[in-house]
Amino acid sequence: MSTSRGETLHTATAPEPAGDAGLGAAIRARRLELGRTLVQVARDTGLSHPFLSQIERGRARPSMRSLYLVATALGTTQQTLLARGVSTTPAGRVRTPGGDQGVHAARLVDRAEGAADVTEMVVTTERFEEFFRHTRRELVYVVAGVVEVELHEAGASEFHTLAARESVVCPGGVDHRHRRVGGEPAVVLLVHSGGSADTD
Repeated sequence: MSTSRGETLHTATAPEPAGDAGLGAAIRARRLELGRTLVQVARDTGLSHPFLSQIERGRARPSMRSLYLVATALGTTQQTLLARGVSTTPAGRVRTPGGDQGVHAARLVDRAEGAADVTEMVVTTERFEEFFRHTRRELVYVVAGVVEVELHEAGASEFHTLAARESVVCPGGVDHRHRRVGGEPAVVLLVHSGGSADTD
């Protein structure tokens, strides 16, 4: 595991910010592509049927942890769903509708087919929760604040405390999770590269 001296983790039970109609439509479209029902997705994610329905109707916006669970259940990634839910300005800049920079803020900054996805997130959780795992390489770069990143592989963990302008790389297939250190939220860039964006 290489490091150059964090992905934000939010639970499904934390307060969710205002809805995002574009993201909800993208989730619904992907679910229908697969011929799956909300009940099936609720069973696979552990999220409630009413909450998933509100997400799809743009009345609730999932945390990144909730979005991770939904994306996994639908055989795709958070970045792919975010990309399908964004609009592009004439200048080519990508923006997320309702791009609130609040508690669970996350936005897709850039997406290059077959190359890399860049996601900006605000890390607000102060404790480690469940691990994330995906097939693509992930660079975690801290823009502001301090995060601690845990990489867990073969029964052992590495912990990296990162301040602004520091980073760590998580290889594909390695369990990882993040938490905020200190009193202020941290701003983090995640760069996912290698492999297929639709099979994380």
